Amino acid sequence: MPRLLKIMLFFTLGLPSLVTVLRIATDSLLGNPLDWFSYTASFFGIAAGGLIFATPLYYLISKSNEE
Repeated sequence: MPRLLKIMLFFTLGLPSLVTVLRIATDSLLGNPLDWFSYTASFFGIAAGGLIFATPLYYLISKSNEE
């Protein structure tokens, strides 16, 4: 699998999933009601941010370190 694809998958699936699971765990431990629409909105927001901002930035930094 190409390196850029691995980076994109991490920032669009891995990181948002981890953050969403941590939010659900925190809310359940604190006794707050679970609002699934809030979790899906934050998941997609973090995934879009990772796809739009983090992936190209990480790619450009890794390319500049190679040169």
